[in-house]
Amino acid sequence: MDADVRRALLERLIDHAALFPPASMSMEDALAEDRAARASDYAWMLDRFVCPASRLGELGGLDAPVSVVVDGPLETEAASVEKRLGAPRPEPRELIQLAAELRELSPEVYLELVLADGWRDDLPAAIGSIAAVGGRVKLRCGGDLVPTGEQVALVLVACRDAGVVMKATAGLHHPLRSGDEHGFLNLLCAATLAHARAAGVGALEETLEAQTLEGLPLEELGADEVRGARERLFKGFGSCSWREPVDELRALGVLE
Repeated sequence: MDADVRRALLERLIDHAALFPPASMSMEDALAEDRAARASDYAWMLDRFVCPASRLGELGGLDAPVSVVVDGPLETEAASVEKRLGAPRPEPRELIQLAAELRELSPEVYLELVLADGWRDDLPAAIGSIAAVGGRVKLRCGGDLVPTGEQVALVLVACRDAGVVMKATAGLHHPLRSGDEHGFLNLLCAATLAHARAAGVGALEETLEAQTLEGLPLEELGADEVRGARERLFKGFGSCSWREPVDELRALGVLE
């Protein structure tokens, strides 16, 4: 893989979420792990430290921007804030009020989508509404409900068409798809194809389901295409571990 493409794909990709499952570290251990990450050769791959609003008072000695998951009152500014929607298709008045309140705390407001039976209609509608109130989209890729490749592809296409940036969280433990678990390299490639080449849901689903490096278009992508997709469509993902992605990328030969 071209070095410029690799840098564009992986730079500031990971929001470090060591406080969250499955790592569920104590605050002391999570901060120590974050310091180790930012002192490592792979610090360039990290972006924000993710912290629940209810635990902000425990932060100390953190030299990193913070993304706050809103689980209670929040009275301090943050690099970004994240909040789960209350319904698959939020009521417009409630969404406008929520977005306005959260924008007072951060210019980047990520609103997490809710998947339900009517997702083919709900997802584009919810994403359009989020874009209309100046928010960004958050998609949970693991946990109790793992979205299908088609669902992830639809989110990418709907975000592209609405002109809204998204991030992912949960379940992206591996670079490549493994069983029902999504791969973050798959997601990066799919986002680039969606943004730079106007790929549709079917083509993106095929990319999201590839289980080998050879099944991904890594050698075909240009660094400018990737940078554009990272800036305007897919920002990155939250991970409870930074070591696991690094170790697996090294094992694949993607990183030295």
